[in-house]
Amino acid sequence: MSPSFPASIFLRAPATPSSLFPLSQGLSSWTTFPSIPNSLPLANSTLRPVKVASGLPIIYTNAPDGTPSLKIHFPKGSYKPSAEPRGGISFYSHGPAWFDFTRAKEATFGYSVWFPEDFDWVRGGKLPGLLGGNSKDIAYGCSGGRKDVDCWSARLMWRAKGAGEIYSYLPPYDVPGFEANQALCTIPRNICDATYGISIGRANFTFTPGAWTTVAQRIRLNNVGQANGEMDLFVNGGWVLGARDVILRPDGAGKIQGVYFQSFFGGSTADWATPRDQDIYISDLSVAVIEELNEDELEIEAGSG
Repeated sequence: MSPSFPASIFLRAPATPSSLFPLSQGLSSWTTFPSIPNSLPLANSTLRPVKVASGLPIIYTNAPDGTPSLKIHFPKGSYKPSAEPRGGISFYSHGPAWFDFTRAKEATFGYSVWFPEDFDWVRGGKLPGLLGGNSKDIAYGCSGGRKDVDCWSARLMWRAKGAGEIYSYLPPYDVPGFEANQALCTIPRNICDATYGISIGRANFTFTPGAWTTVAQRIRLNNVGQANGEMDLFVNGGWVLGARDVILRPDGAGKIQGVYFQSFFGGSTADWATPRDQDIYISDLSVAVIEELNEDELEIEAGSG
């Protein structure tokens, strides 16, 4: 069921403040979108990348239309980050030093992505999204077939012909106490995989080649002991998909930890590989804390009661 967010024009480009922050700039926020006052540079000084994958450089340059961007290069034959040739990008960002993701009960993460007009989508590939868990190190472990009750991730994906979705790793529903997450598998256009992630809203929208698409993800943590977590995705300012009654964390130690900044073709097998050298561009990174956790939860750390 779609939430009662304000309607807006669909497939609008380029980015606007309201498409990057579809709810508001909240209690605290940061952005690299130059049209918003006090914007930050799109640079390592803002993103402070950690666990940068070797052989996958972070390239700051201008997109073909001159927009300051992160260029992501996929050499011919590349797919998953561990395969040769290496392609794409992979690191984690916790934002500027003054910003604290872990205070957030609810947060949004928006950015613009540009695919060339002749982009070959193949079977699909990953795009950045939020992640969380009982600590940063625990959160880093929720992807690539690794599932845990103490972490989650919510990257985006493009699929064949540019179809889009949220690609989530959630606490597994076959673990006692997390059965509510299995309800996601019964919703049309959601696809559950026993080994890998859950596709949410596959093909509810399409990335437009040759133009900027602005996406903004909303995550709301569940109350401890309740299946009431929420996930939403807005495209060019309009709501396109979401999930309700989700368990993202078992206890108060579970926090939103940052951004999983990853993009590659795949999939884990060579039939996902790009048939030629290809590039995409990402810009206008924007994060907002919409609501904070209560003080009791803010004091809870992993391993504490």
